[in-house]
Amino acid sequence: MIQPYLILGSTLGILGILQRRKMLNLNAKRVQQQFEREQRKLNAKTHSENLLRAQISLEEKSHKIQESLVQISVLMRKAEIHFAREEWTSAEKNLIQILSLDEHNIKANRLLGLTFLHRGKWKRAELIYRKLVDLEPKGASHFGNLGLAFYHQKKYPLSREAYISAVRIDDQKTSRFVSLGQVYLKLKDFPSAANAFTRAVKLDRRNIDYLFALAEARELSGNIDSAKKVYEKILELSPYNEDVKVKLIKLETKKA
Repeated sequence: MIQPYLILGSTLGILGILQRRKMLNLNAKRVQQQFEREQRKLNAKTHSENLLRAQISLEEKSHKIQESLVQISVLMRKAEIHFAREEWTSAEKNLIQILSLDEHNIKANRLLGLTFLHRGKWKRAELIYRKLVDLEPKGASHFGNLGLAFYHQKKYPLSREAYISAVRIDDQKTSRFVSLGQVYLKLKDFPSAANAFTRAVKLDRRNIDYLFALAEARELSGNIDSAKKVYEKILELSPYNEDVKVKLIKLETKKA
């Protein structure tokens, strides 16, 4: 028979073990909580330091941007003065400096492109206007000037496509249709040249140069009667135009 004091002793021993385990668990929990608090503090400190570094970096970048904007503004004023005075070399230098700070600056690219056109730097103008038609795909003047740069490099098919793009965007500028007609003449596409000159004449019906170009294109297309009518129209506007009189005599000879 098991004595009661033995049972009591065993029970107290088990309770003691359980109590010690509980205390150990509590201590472990406190240590874990303390560790987590320290970790949060460390994370907060690191986050704060990162935010501070980011803020300093942002302020430095903002300061550099402001400096660049001021520098661009000064250079642009100089470039515009040189451009107005037709001091192309000086204007080009200032504009290139601006693009070294901001390569997508629309105004600087426009002025530089025009500067290259004025100086006959056709290849460099082509590069600028290729960029501009990407930056401003609705810029009819960019396509027109690109067509001009191609034309002077004798890249006539590319010039044709550029001028076609220009007149699709803006079909109210006569000079673009005239330029397109001239490209078609180089490509010996005389009917298309006549169509282009017809569009120009519709916009400016009393322009003798446009009428003369139209008459020649129709003549080259073999449309003699139509060419004759245009030459006669020119004589109505300019009765003493000897060139047109000579043309009409030649046309009569052809018909005979």
